Amino acid sequence: MATLQTASERTITSDRKLDIKEQDYYVYSQREIYFFLDGIMQEKSLISLHLGRSSRSIILSSILAIDLQKKQLIIDYGVNEALNRIVLKRGRVRCTTNHNRVGIEFECSNLRQIQFEGRTAFSADIPESLRRLQRRNFYRMITPIATPAICVMYLLESQESPVTYNLLDISCGGMALVDQPGTETALEVGEVYPNCRVDLPGDEELFGSIETAIRVVHVGSVILDNGHVCPRISCEFLDLPEKVQVLIQRYIVKLEQQARKFDTRFDF
Repeated sequence: MATLQTASERTITSDRKLDIKEQDYYVYSQREIYFFLDGIMQEKSLISLHLGRSSRSIILSSILAIDLQKKQLIIDYGVNEALNRIVLKRGRVRCTTNHNRVGIEFECSNLRQIQFEGRTAFSADIPESLRRLQRRNFYRMITPIATPAICVMYLLESQESPVTYNLLDISCGGMALVDQPGTETALEVGEVYPNCRVDLPGDEELFGSIETAIRVVHVGSVILDNGHVCPRISCEFLDLPEKVQVLIQRYIVKLEQQARKFDTRFDF
C-alpha cells in the first residue's frame, strides 16, 4: 500500500486518459479560458505538450505570460531541441495540465519561436476552447492522511492476494488512488475492475465499506511534499446504488466539518 506523507500534492502529468464524453466540460468563453490559463500560470503548473502517444514525445513546459492584446500565449521552450523543431514545424500541439486538481486539455496553434525576457520561448494563439476532464456536479474532497480511506481490489480473477491503494480524494462519482512511488501502475485506462472494496474510516454505523465496480478513466502522476513521484489513478464508480451515494456524501460532509475545524478545506 502506498503511504502518503502529506495532504499536499501537485499533479504534474496527464499522459493517459479515457475519452468519456459525459465527463468532459468544454469552455468556449474567452473570459473563462483566460481565467483558467491565468490560474495555471499563477500556480506555475507544468504543461505537457504532446507530439505523439509515447511519453518520450512530450515537451514539459509552463505558461510564462498571457498577452491579451495580441491574444497570444507565451510558453516555456523545451529542453529537447529535436522535439522543439518538430512542434515548430507542425505549428500546433495538444497540451494537457491540471488546475485545482482538475485535468485541463487545450490545443495551441500558430506556434512560433520567439525571444521573451532574454530567453527562447514558444508563442501561440490563445486557444479557442478548453476541456475540463471532470464532471462539474461532483464535488471532490481530499481524504485525510492520518486515517486514510483505502481501496482493496483484485486485479485478476485468479489473483490470490488483493492489492490495496490509498485514496487521494473521493466524490459520489469516483475517486483518485495513489500507487507506490517510482513505479508504473498496473491499473489500465479503460479497464473495469468489478470487485473493489472501499473502506471509509470512522463510525461503522455511519460509514463502513462499499462494494463497487470501478473503471479507470485517467492515469497521471503526483509529487508528494517528500519529493516522491507516485502514479495517480482516477476512477469512476459504476452503477453505484443511491444508498451508497448517500453514505459517500455523509463521509464527505464529515471531512468538510473536520476541514472547517482546522481551516484546511479544499474546494475544487
